[in-house]
Amino acid sequence: MLDGEISMVVMLYRTNILALIGSESNPIYNKNKVIIWDDYQKKSLSELKFSQTILNLKLRKDKIVVICIDKIYLFSLSSFQSIDIIETGENTHGVIGINYNIDNTIIAYPDKKKGKIKIKNYEKSNNILIDAHEKTIGNLVINLTGDLLASATEMGTIIRIFEINTGNLVQEVRRGKEKAQIRCICFEQNNKFIAASSSRGTVHIWSLSTASKNLKKKHSEVIDNKNNNEFGEKQEDEEVKTIENKKSFLNVLPNILGGEFFNSEWSFAQVRIKEPKSICTFGNDNTIIIVCSNGKYYKAKIPLEKGGDCQIIQEENIFEKS
Repeated sequence: MLDGEISMVVMLYRTNILALIGSESNPIYNKNKVIIWDDYQKKSLSELKFSQTILNLKLRKDKIVVICIDKIYLFSLSSFQSIDIIETGENTHGVIGINYNIDNTIIAYPDKKKGKIKIKNYEKSNNILIDAHEKTIGNLVINLTGDLLASATEMGTIIRIFEINTGNLVQEVRRGKEKAQIRCICFEQNNKFIAASSSRGTVHIWSLSTASKNLKKKHSEVIDNKNNNEFGEKQEDEEVKTIENKKSFLNVLPNILGGEFFNSEWSFAQVRIKEPKSICTFGNDNTIIIVCSNGKYYKAKIPLEKGGDCQIIQEENIFEKS
């Protein structure tokens, strides 16, 4: 491996290919350079140099995506040649949403106007601008199928979910009332749930049943117009059908009170780990997996029927094993 301190390592799925970014204290490999490393051959395959500090980096099977303060760089993973350079708004958090289906490339990023998100769809050769928030974008993620986008601001209280093809808002969920940094947002692979970890040491889980209903409603309206109401209602997935996100008791108040507080849905399940820096992803059999910066690993069972606190069924310290 390389000499000196490394600030970021990104693995290409479960392969031997790694993307490495150095640190400010590393005299050879600093934060302006990406090293594509083959850990099987124990050698560097390529070095990509930039005039700006690299804030984030993503790998797909076909592309390298490098995020700097006001630009996104796309490179071919096979040839390391530049594909595109995208100018963005000031992106101090290095946020980006990308899809991982190589049949198409979709990239979501902060626009130059605060709170707006631009979606670039390379297959359709078009851009969609979403008026997503009033404050600076703090987190973005695109789901596995490339049709939903979730976003949050630096406040970290609200997560909004949009349909990528239209930019329409299909669901809004609430993490809490107090400010927190959302460390990670992830979609369940079948779009049944969405989860987010925050600096307050809690991972929240929401059902995506509202988004699913809104998408089906919009799609059925389009089809109804074409075939004179022959579409009908599709039966919902039983797991999602039985789950409802918790609503604040204030939601029953008249609409004249207004405000986004009354329209957003509260999580139906949570994992309380008390670790301020963590990332999360969904596992098999209705579980969620959490990895913390201090080496703690948690696997918890999601209580689909009653909601509430998830049961932690596995807890380990990765650093102790190494």
